Amino acid sequence: MVKIIASLSALAVAALAGSVSDFPKEIADLMDPTADPCTDFYQYACGGWYKNAVIPADRSTTDTSFTVIGDKNDKIIRDILSANNPKLTEYYNSCKDEAALTAIGVTPIADDLKNIRSANSTNSILEVAADLAKKNVPAFTQPYVYADKKDATTNVLYAFQAQLTLDQEYYTDSGTWNYLKPLYEQYIVTLLMLGGNKSEADARKAAKLIMDFELQFAGVQLSKLEAMEAEVSSYNPMSYADANQKYPLSIGIQLKQFGFNIHEGCMDNTNKIILQDLSLFDRIEKLVAAQSVEDLKTIVEFKLLNAYSTSLTPALATANWKLFGKVINGQKAEPSREKRCSDDIQTMLGELVGDYFVKASFDSTSAKRADEMVLALEASFKQGIQNATWLDTETRKNGLTKLSKFVHLIGSPENPQTYPTLSLDAKDYVGNRNKINSQDTANNLALIGTKVDRHKWSSPASEVNAWYSPRLNSITFPAAILQIPFFNGKFEPAQNFGAIGMVIGHEITHGFDNSGRNYDGDGNLNPWWSDETALEFNKKAQCIVDQYSGFDVISELTGQSLGHVNGRLTLGETIADNGGLKTAFRAYQNYIQSNPTKFTQETGDKVFFLSFAQGWCSKNTDKYLQRILLDVHPPGKYRVYGAVQNNDAFAAAFKCPANSNMNPSKKCYLWE
Repeated sequence: MVKIIASLSALAVAALAGSVSDFPKEIADLMDPTADPCTDFYQYACGGWYKNAVIPADRSTTDTSFTVIGDKNDKIIRDILSANNPKLTEYYNSCKDEAALTAIGVTPIADDLKNIRSANSTNSILEVAADLAKKNVPAFTQPYVYADKKDATTNVLYAFQAQLTLDQEYYTDSGTWNYLKPLYEQYIVTLLMLGGNKSEADARKAAKLIMDFELQFAGVQLSKLEAMEAEVSSYNPMSYADANQKYPLSIGIQLKQFGFNIHEGCMDNTNKIILQDLSLFDRIEKLVAAQSVEDLKTIVEFKLLNAYSTSLTPALATANWKLFGKVINGQKAEPSREKRCSDDIQTMLGELVGDYFVKASFDSTSAKRADEMVLALEASFKQGIQNATWLDTETRKNGLTKLSKFVHLIGSPENPQTYPTLSLDAKDYVGNRNKINSQDTANNLALIGTKVDRHKWSSPASEVNAWYSPRLNSITFPAAILQIPFFNGKFEPAQNFGAIGMVIGHEITHGFDNSGRNYDGDGNLNPWWSDETALEFNKKAQCIVDQYSGFDVISELTGQSLGHVNGRLTLGETIADNGGLKTAFRAYQNYIQSNPTKFTQETGDKVFFLSFAQGWCSKNTDKYLQRILLDVHPPGKYRVYGAVQNNDAFAAAFKCPANSNMNPSKKCYLWE
């Protein structure tokens, strides 16, 4: 029998009714009991907290869950960083030493600048760019090794489009670009003057060239939605030699600099690169070929300075913050150096930090209880598949097979990357970063042709997150998220199932969303749906697209519209929210049939939905909301609205009248 721990001392307590005074204090304190839950459940659940919440000056948002846990975790990590742990101490001290960074200026990248400036041909500057990619400074394309989506047991090389400096939409939306253009130009000028030693006139001339190129580069790239669609619709493997012949500038030179044989060899698992969308690489190749050598040198130099802007002199870091932190994210104050360095070390040495973090704050009992919850949620999702009348027999069978093959990763990696052979220097911040990035690149490339490790983590245990990996068919719940307010051994079952239970259900549902459903239980891109059932899925998914596209995101400062949720872009997350909430509620109902709770059914059901909603209470600047509208995740308020509007159990729990805001007559049903 699964035991998702409840406070058994509650057995002696009389069953409670469903009023606010009956809710746990930590829930009631966040609520606005004057709001009507059937009109605005988010206000009802979060309004008390929101009224008094203050966004810290160095942030653009704050919330009741991720921020709270993150701040708590940061204190633990600061203790770890001050404990003289090898590698962490050297790296952290090298990052914090602003005096040393100011004194040496751009000396740490002087060789790279020299290599760029001395290039005298298209091939030579692209060779320099390829070498920089090894240090995580991609220019036009970027290779990465991952599971072959047609044979998920084997690792293979992929090529992806390199990330733009700004979000693609900032270039392609004329209104946004006209606003950002002078501010972005000033950022480029500052970098080229401070880091590239150019005169203001030369820097402004170069900035115009760089921005013109980036506008073109943004125009040839795949949008987020197109990239997601290409992931499940295209394959296009070819040998290194064939890739070099077809894309000599954007792919071939990079393969050569990475040590691959680009002149001969038949395609196999150790001589194969997957490009997915060939038209993308056609456009990138054509764009790169159209640039002069001098223009390419200017473009690559800026990419270098931008990539290292937060790692060199504090003046460059401040220039970076003024654009990305202040202008784009809406922060009012620059984060402290300690905060920057704490965040950076969690990015660069994440699994090593996570290893110390888990030892300091996580125990095997928590992992066991979390795994029990995962099993309970999987059993509930299984019920949903079995009872889905819109699935045909074969598709249902395939879905159950996939679910049975899920891998659970909980707490922390079994074998974290601790860089045992790497020696770091407390006086060489950039050198430390280069060593780590180069080691990561070498480790990744060494995976080519090897067996896929389905227990591999993509983020550290200290990150407040959870995720599903379609090619590993795995769900991961780091130690960082398995704590209050999402999870606690002393919580009533309604709280745990509503909070972390919904998160677990969300990740399980990702395996069956518009993207995950294309992969089988072994992680292969392998359609397992009948045509008729696939059409029914698409019809149900379109209902969710239309529903969320109707959400008008309103400024929390002015009450003005900031834009609508992109229902297509967010579809995977909204399917997972809806399926996750329903799966968690059914698991909760299953659990309390044979396990004690101090609540009446009415109170327990309300606490469940409140615990879900209070995981998404947030207060946001306009800049933050504008950025999140470009993301695959809708703003938290609209995640709550959408999920409860489609939930019959919510309407029953709060006795919402038909056609009230939170109980519309038209509901979207997919995974029930």
